[in-house]
Amino acid sequence: MTTKTPRQSRALDLSWMSKGGCVQRGDLPWTADPEHTTGRAVLVMRAVCHVCPVAGECAGYAKQQKVTAGFWAGRHRDPNPPSIVAGPGWATLPLPGLGGLGGLGGAA
Repeated sequence: MTTKTPRQSRALDLSWMSKGGCVQRGDLPWTADPEHTTGRAVLVMRAVCHVCPVAGECAGYAKQQKVTAGFWAGRHRDPNPPSIVAGPGWATLPLPGLGGLGGLGGAA
């Protein structure tokens, strides 16, 4: 009678990470806590993830590894992230390209 021994798990291949859209965008707060991330930064990061060639691998990795921090595959992996409108400057600063429109507060 032959018994099989469990296979040793292979080393995790992370080479796909070098192809991520976020690699070229070190100016964004990918690893910041959600409460320290502006709504604008979240929108830009989501846009980068939306066109990322390895977004599927990123989402799979975050799920498999049970990632609970940082921004992965288009969303914060914090179990209790604030809403997208949270963060400094979101509702008070004008949006670029809208001729000063976009802020909800500020000087009258």
